[in-house]
Amino acid sequence: MRALRPHARRPFRRPACQGIRASFSHAVVGRASSPLVPGVVQPVSRDAGAFRGTLSNYRPWRPSLVAGGQERTTASTRSEDLVANDWAGRSMVDTITLNAVGANGLFPQSIIPAALLGLDEEQARDIGDRMESIFKLWCESAGLEGQHFADLQFMGLRSALVHGEMLHIPVMVDPTKEGGFLGLRMQPVHPERLCTPSDKRALHNMRDGVELDRLGRPCALWVAEPAPDLWSGRLGWGALGSDSFRRIPHRLFHRPGAFHCFRRTSEEQYRGEPILSPALKLFRHLADSLEYELIGQIVAASFPLFIKVADGTQGVEDYLGQFQQGPGGQGGQERVYHQSYAPGQVLYGNPGDDVKPLSSDRPGANWTGFVNFVVRAMGASAGIPYEALLKDFSKTNYSSARAALLEAWRVYMLWRQWQARSYCQPIYRMVIEEAYLRGLISLPTSAPGFYEALPLWTASMWIGPGRGYIDPVKEAKANISLIESGLSTYGEILGERGLAVEDVWAARGYEDRLMQRLAPRLAARLDAASFVAGAPPEDDGFPSDDDGDGDTNHDDAEEGDDAATA
Repeated sequence: MRALRPHARRPFRRPACQGIRASFSHAVVGRASSPLVPGVVQPVSRDAGAFRGTLSNYRPWRPSLVAGGQERTTASTRSEDLVANDWAGRSMVDTITLNAVGANGLFPQSIIPAALLGLDEEQARDIGDRMESIFKLWCESAGLEGQHFADLQFMGLRSALVHGEMLHIPVMVDPTKEGGFLGLRMQPVHPERLCTPSDKRALHNMRDGVELDRLGRPCALWVAEPAPDLWSGRLGWGALGSDSFRRIPHRLFHRPGAFHCFRRTSEEQYRGEPILSPALKLFRHLADSLEYELIGQIVAASFPLFIKVADGTQGVEDYLGQFQQGPGGQGGQERVYHQSYAPGQVLYGNPGDDVKPLSSDRPGANWTGFVNFVVRAMGASAGIPYEALLKDFSKTNYSSARAALLEAWRVYMLWRQWQARSYCQPIYRMVIEEAYLRGLISLPTSAPGFYEALPLWTASMWIGPGRGYIDPVKEAKANISLIESGLSTYGEILGERGLAVEDVWAARGYEDRLMQRLAPRLAARLDAASFVAGAPPEDDGFPSDDDGDGDTNHDDAEEGDDAATA
């Protein structure tokens, strides 16, 4: 076998075609990796943005600052008129107000974070109880005219629903002369008084009575305050000059200078919108329609009787002459035109009149369904179900009624939390601050100072009226199951009922001690019954033979228990 000889090393030569192939590959890869030119294919036309078909005349427009303020004022006035005179508008406002705030208002429960302030739980609880007691005493005369704080909350939320905003001014009085132990008072003001003076409409930083700073934030409010002897109200508040207004700062350092509260639903919004605005036409037209139908029913129910009298009829000439006297006292010169009908009235027509009996086929067969549909639409505009708006649960079962109340409860909680966040909590902080400065509250020296941790010292949770239950037995069983499974707390469940866990347990402890002292036999019997009912069975991981029959099946025991329960 011949030995293999290594090849001689020869220089590498790139073929001419390979160089062309390499340059072509580089060009192709380069073009494939680069993005295409965007915007070549235009999207299809949108009917929502075109003026054709049924939307050809749909041309929304943005009013100027002055026109926008006038529209907001008109909408607020119309909403106030509807709530004052329309049953549906009043029902919507009262339903939300009563469920969100209630008759007794929202009350605070102090939740001072003890760990963050370096305190133990007992110290934090004692300080919180002291703050709650002071605030409760202040609530008795919170208003400038002596209103309770619950009444101020009710009035403020109602104004926020009717006018879209509430305006309360904090003022300081002398407690030695006005009564009480704190000087803070709240003055409710009608939101219509908040407007731009006539000599400041051209300023770029004025927005319908709200003055803005260089960053676009509200810095002051202009509230009309004309002289009573010079104000007639004919020209409106906007006709007054700045000398008839008071400029109220929006904030005084860390304290609010005015409570101008409204729910912001859009960007760059400085004034509120009434809750009835989206369906205001429905409210007004339904009220007119119901009034016309009612008038038609009244006319048909009056059942007037018409008698046609021919010319020359004997026996009624004298009687007709009493009603057909002309301006000159000559009978038979003027025709009689009846404009109203009294129940059971007998009317005589003029000679030659063609009399037809009155009959009414109103309302129509679909009238009830139409009214229900309109009312549902009005309630949907504010998130209120039909059943909650009209208080009508006659056509619902348990599941549908509970679903309707849950949907309504979300709306109530939205307004409640907004009221607590924007109005109640800042006032609570102002009251506690004044009480601290007057020496009514003392804090541990080892803890941070009051102003160093102001949000922590004044932290609180606001509790309102309870949600209510459709079937209390089912709701109670569900709550017990949630607590036993660890998915809920006593405070959460009692909070839904409008109660504080400390107050409930304190009252239960007092009642237990009272029962032990006054009715010891009843207390012993209840304790024994609760022990038997709540005794947990022993569980070692294996089926037990509690009945001693050698069988781990307890069907017979369960049947005996059921029979005893029955």
